[in-house]
Amino acid sequence: MNASIRPSGGAVTQFPMMPEKITLGADAKFMTYSIISLGNVKIPRGQGIKEISWSGIFPGKARKNYPFVSSWVDPNTLIKRMEQYRDNGTICKLLVTGTCINYSVYISSFKGKYSGGLGDFYYDIKFIIAREIKIYTTKELKIGTSSKTQRPASKKSNKKSTTGSKTTTYTIKSGDTLSRIAQKKLGKASRYPEIYKLNKSKIEAAAKKHGRKSSNNGHWIYPGTKLTIPKK
Repeated sequence: MNASIRPSGGAVTQFPMMPEKITLGADAKFMTYSIISLGNVKIPRGQGIKEISWSGIFPGKARKNYPFVSSWVDPNTLIKRMEQYRDNGTICKLLVTGTCINYSVYISSFKGKYSGGLGDFYYDIKFIIAREIKIYTTKELKIGTSSKTQRPASKKSNKKSTTGSKTTTYTIKSGDTLSRIAQKKLGKASRYPEIYKLNKSKIEAAAKKHGRKSSNNGHWIYPGTKLTIPKK
């Protein structure tokens, strides 16, 4: 199990040591992953996860070759990166393998201190899910319109219903996954392999453009990629 963070258009930074617990919060609901003994996990319903946090260690150079340390980077370098992402409000892709955590996030809090004689830096970090905010005019929402202006809208909706069985297009946005797109456009998250199969060449090309060997069967997708959505 590994955790990594990547700013938009930037390089991936892997956390050298996994924390024992990761806390996810959704409104008043919270759940905790036990990283050492990961069991069944239930994701809270409603608006979904809003905050992710954990306490961890950036190991010092003395522990560089320890077996539980992966992709060691000097703690000072990691501290500067996290502070830069936090202070600049940088949107980053946070991925923790083996869990449901694969989100675009902001670092809302990062603090810690050096402790012990090995140069270790003990830190606390919090992430907030980056959500797209949409603003509509009253005209778009049809607020305060007369019955005469509402009639054409009903005709348009009828036309849409007759073409609903045809393929449509969808442009990937920050925070999207293929399963979420499948849930939103097809009504079933389990249909995401159909979207991947229909758009394999585009998805793989985008992954290579961002420095990856492959998309890992649609695991890595990128904003701006235009997908063809299959029939309902």
